[in-house]
Amino acid sequence: MQPEAGSTSTSTFADEPPIARAPEIALFLDVDGTLIDFAPTPGLARAEPGLADLLETIAMRLDGALALISGRELDSIDAAIGLPRLAAAGQHGAQIRRADGEVSRFDGVSTPMPALRRQADAFADAVPGVLVEHKYNALALHFRGAPHAAAAVHAAAQTLLSEAGPAYELLPGNAVVELKPAGATKGTALSALMREAPFAGRVPWVLGDDFTDEHAFESANALGGVSVIVGPRRPTAARFALADPHAVRRWLEAFAIDAERSEAR
Repeated sequence: MQPEAGSTSTSTFADEPPIARAPEIALFLDVDGTLIDFAPTPGLARAEPGLADLLETIAMRLDGALALISGRELDSIDAAIGLPRLAAAGQHGAQIRRADGEVSRFDGVSTPMPALRRQADAFADAVPGVLVEHKYNALALHFRGAPHAAAAVHAAAQTLLSEAGPAYELLPGNAVVELKPAGATKGTALSALMREAPFAGRVPWVLGDDFTDEHAFESANALGGVSVIVGPRRPTAARFALADPHAVRRWLEAFAIDAERSEAR
């Protein structure tokens, strides 16, 4: 199901977030559309030079309380960003890699996934520009290369959902709709990590651009944290805004500088 942007409070605020205080926060960052620009296919999207070093520096300043949260699988997050040591949540929270490197997955879903994959592939073969991304216990229909086919993609996804059964749900995103296990969201992943070291006891800050990040915004807000929407999408539960991944990069650079100065005091 698509997260409802107004399920808690919504805002149209466009104020940039203040620079956070490193000793106090836990930082959660979406990947595509937030840290890196979108590409025609997920496999082509890569971080700008220096981003991995910047994130690694910030993670050290936060004593490890930095996590990447994405619809990508963990391996795909690592390939795009280049930091396999970071805590991360993949597949919208269905995979979680904790700060100590332990990985847990949302298992126990019984569904005819091989048949659904074949059906999705056949649909994509018939609609040029549509791409199927196969994930663990999930699949995503990307139509960034075929925006005219949005209605057909959503209809095909509804058909897949009816065959997958009640243990699954659809999650629309930016030029994508995903068939995924029900119940796992970026919000549940954020909440789970916030209960563990080194995140526990800190204030969650989350940056994201997509509908799929709304659950994380709501979870951060509920914990007294800070939520930041990246890009023009509105309405949103986020309380602050940054224009694009380049603005995110500038904010992260300012945060790293401020954190270094704080350590020197």
